[in-house]
Amino acid sequence: DLRMSRGLGDVYKRQLQEIIQRNPEESVTYILIDESGPDHDKSFTVEVRLNSNVIGKGTGKNKKRAEQMAAKEALMLMGEEI
Repeated sequence: DLRMSRGLGDVYKRQLQEIIQRNPEESVTYILIDESGPDHDKSFTVEVRLNSNVIGKGTGKNKKRAEQMAAKEALMLMGEEI
């Protein structure tokens, strides 16, 4: 994704957080659910949860990237422009 390659790597998480903050009783958490592959080529899978409901899932070469992909999926499922 072009935005991530330009150093704006937290754009999806930030956008998701801004949406969720409109409802103060809601909380978002990122949970590492899988880590696989050899040390030099790991793959991480993260779920993003709204309260206890999974709203997105993402995979990446590091935890931060996986969190971004999970947030991106959540935004897409919510019908948000990204």
